[in-house]
Amino acid sequence: MRRETFHLPTLLLAAAVLASSARGETIAGDAARGNIRSKAEQCQECHGEAGISTSEHYPKLAGQLSAYLRKQLNDFQSGARKSEIMTAMASGLSQQDIADIAAFFSAAPRWDAEEAEFSASGRTLYESGDYARGLPACQGCHGENGTGENGSGEIGADNKAPAPIIGGQRQLYLTSQLHLWKVGERENSPGGVMNEVARKLSDAEIEQLARFLAGQRTNR
Repeated sequence: MRRETFHLPTLLLAAAVLASSARGETIAGDAARGNIRSKAEQCQECHGEAGISTSEHYPKLAGQLSAYLRKQLNDFQSGARKSEIMTAMASGLSQQDIADIAAFFSAAPRWDAEEAEFSASGRTLYESGDYARGLPACQGCHGENGTGENGSGEIGADNKAPAPIIGGQRQLYLTSQLHLWKVGERENSPGGVMNEVARKLSDAEIEQLARFLAGQRTNR
């Protein structure tokens, strides 16, 4: 019997490649394939043919940062983010599928703002936070008007995805996610930052923030 010999550098390289692939970093996404795959997986039934969701309960994905979309799909697969529907949908996806689907939705024209009543208090919270409560300005990570463009737009060496685009997103979806962060039912932000922030917000402040953000224009 021939004994296989493995060298440590080779093993380390293989492990690094596998870990990188698992995060979707080295796999190039193909938007055309992603269109086909997202139809086959019924993504478009809830999120729309061009990433504009058909219900206020589902987020718009059109023009969202692909690195953020890849991370969320991987988190649904691993259980880091909880959702019976999305876990079932993501469970059979390969890393190539995930990269392709993210590329498709990311390449779509970004969504328009919602018709939301303007909230001055929501704007103040978003742009300035509340120093007395240790509440940072949301703008520091999510960018001016919720464009999500602070950072490179790619997953870094620390496996952190960029902050998502949230301006113009569905108001009901934003409200529900902030409540999930607040009560700890969603916990997949880097370092738990969103849980820490959301716990300091009152229910009224969550509504004000969501109303302000829903009316922001980020489409390009």
